Amino acid sequence: MLKTSRLALALAALVLTVAPARGEEGEYTLNKDNWQKAEGLLPEPVLKRVKAGDYSFKVVPVDAQKFRENFSSAYWAASEANEGKYELDAETCGLKDKATGKNPDWVFGKPFPKIDAKDPQAACKVAWNFYLANQMGEGVGATFTLNGVDRNGEFRRIKLWLHANAYLGRHKKDENNPENLRVTSLSHAMEPADAEGVNILGQQINDWTSQDNIWAYIPQTRRSRRVNAATRSDPIAGLDIFSDDLNCYAGKVEYYKWKMAGEGEVLAPLMGPYAFKQTATDSPSRFDVPIPYLRGAYETPGAEGAPWQITENLVMVKRPVWILEGESTDPYYNFGKVIMYVDKDMSRIYWKNVHNRAGEYFYTAMCGYHFSKSEDGTYSATTPNMVMGVNDKTDRAALGGRYASQFLERNFDPQYFSLRALSRLSD
Repeated sequence: MLKTSRLALALAALVLTVAPARGEEGEYTLNKDNWQKAEGLLPEPVLKRVKAGDYSFKVVPVDAQKFRENFSSAYWAASEANEGKYELDAETCGLKDKATGKNPDWVFGKPFPKIDAKDPQAACKVAWNFYLANQMGEGVGATFTLNGVDRNGEFRRIKLWLHANAYLGRHKKDENNPENLRVTSLSHAMEPADAEGVNILGQQINDWTSQDNIWAYIPQTRRSRRVNAATRSDPIAGLDIFSDDLNCYAGKVEYYKWKMAGEGEVLAPLMGPYAFKQTATDSPSRFDVPIPYLRGAYETPGAEGAPWQITENLVMVKRPVWILEGESTDPYYNFGKVIMYVDKDMSRIYWKNVHNRAGEYFYTAMCGYHFSKSEDGTYSATTPNMVMGVNDKTDRAALGGRYASQFLERNFDPQYFSLRALSRLSD
């Protein structure tokens, strides 16, 4: 019996010696007490705030293969089949069909499934993989808020809805695209009173050189007017958030000059590591996706840290990334160099660090996503539903998105996204 006890103690000691400490391979909370765990896994401005106690993050393990299956098998099959079909226009970074020499009117899956970091066009190829993955959900809509938050809590709140329809990267080609668009969108401000009734229509033309068409309807004048596409880099209603924060980059790939700055791993912000279920509605082309609300610290009694950090329903998972540097060619665009961290598999931009035109860093956006799939697994979508934009110069932030539900629409009426509809929204 004594020998057995000694053997058991020896085995226990061996297990304690070689096994990882609890939480190292599983779930843990990253905070100021163990911030070193995130060295090299977060942008430096974000890591500094973890170290200072502003942020704490719930980090969870993820199965790499199961995570990949958040996208439909059709997406991965199409990506594999795309190998060798596409190339890039050297001057503009525009996508080109090798067979025709022209920009394609529909591409499903990654146009460049294999990326060599040493390829001088690697960064542009990664950018195209990102751009087209944004559009796999086809049509989408949600009602959400933009919340300006400083150290004293919320100082401004705007409620609006946004509907968008994608043409270029959808599961199946939409033959009804007379204006040759890549994507179109319509938004409507609901509150407060000084913003109510402001509507915006956007169109992105499927070519290599044109600027986006943007119109804004102002109810006080009952007129729609054209807006310069460079306004995507202007603060929205004075908040620390920008139109270009959608998906962490919302412009055409051709607007930027892209460089490969490196590769590595980051902690990626997600509503959950695996896909939510899409639920059928009365319409055969529309699906609902219920999503948990991302509560901010300023909404959470007793919460510590920065008031704008997310305290519920956000998790971090470790993901391999390409690190891209982008810079706009538009002289009226307010941003200078932008550093983006792009998932190598899923083509999501999780973080971006923004510099002004003088080259000074001032802003970081954290872009959170969720995935959803149809019941039969043949249709998948990846959707942004949270941006935490932080101005490190002014020490304040804005939270965008955070909607509790969304719909996916695979058969939008193109006439819905029109100047006529823009003015009638406020009737």
